[in-house]
Amino acid sequence: MVALERRLRRQGFAVHNVSYPSRPRTFKQAMEAVECRLEGEGLDRADRLSWVTYSLGGLLARAYVAEHDRRGDRMVMLAPPNRGSEIVDAIGHWRLFRLAFGELASELGTRDDSLPRRLEVPNAEVGVIAGDRWISPLGPLLLRADNDGSVTVDSTRLPGMRDHLVVPHSHTFLMNAPRVARQTAHFLRHGSFERAV
Repeated sequence: MVALERRLRRQGFAVHNVSYPSRPRTFKQAMEAVECRLEGEGLDRADRLSWVTYSLGGLLARAYVAEHDRRGDRMVMLAPPNRGSEIVDAIGHWRLFRLAFGELASELGTRDDSLPRRLEVPNAEVGVIAGDRWISPLGPLLLRADNDGSVTVDSTRLPGMRDHLVVPHSHTFLMNAPRVARQTAHFLRHGSFERAV
């Protein structure tokens, strides 16, 4: 997220790049890391926050905003598994998958009892940017619809979202694209993505 952070700073945003363990054992462990960082920087007391999240970070922000009833916040989610990933349905139980991606990743499937399906939808203005290019061979092997190699475009959608945009990038590198930074800044300012006229 460093390239995106720099681009948003150049656009005039005050950016706090909140990290959490990249392979947490549990969702609670990741949430505690995020809450601790937000509290440490005093961001939990802000009247309004603008969130920019990537992948699992979108689920963490969803949970935080819903749990703390942050109604005025605005959020851009990049490649979020809002409805889970069919890849996890297919191979999330494999030991090698859990070793590579961590225990929590195996909870990100599409079934009704999966973590993404159990989370509340936040009462915030949400824009989602999804990719439709893949570099991972798992994309074409395990995902039937347009996808970014990890999640389908459709699985990024969230009920009640304000806007949704598809860009020609893969899950791994979507957050580094200059166009994504421009669209993120536009949504944070206006509550919608910029459309060509």
